[in-house]
Amino acid sequence: MRTILTILGILSAIIALALSILPFGKIALIPIIASFIIGFIVFQLSKKFQKSTLAVKIIFLLTIIALAFNIYNSLKPNEIIEDQEQIELDIQSEEEDIEELEDLEIE
Repeated sequence: MRTILTILGILSAIIALALSILPFGKIALIPIIASFIIGFIVFQLSKKFQKSTLAVKIIFLLTIIALAFNIYNSLKPNEIIEDQEQIELDIQSEEEDIEELEDLEIE
């Protein structure tokens, strides 16, 4: 039981880390909470059976890193930078396309 929960906790923490790095927003909170709960259960089982807590430390470390990334991404402002040169090139391209269409002869 402890081994299965340890594997689930590590997988959940890795998924949480991946979703926190990618721009998924609040969806990453689900595996963060799951890995925290599973980590707590594995910690209680490890303490009860006098087993090593290295796996629990890894689960909590990955969960804390994922939570930090999630908080950082939620506080970071989303900026869209307008490139004035690209806008001018698009307008010029549209004007050239219109001129080419006007030059065409329809029979």
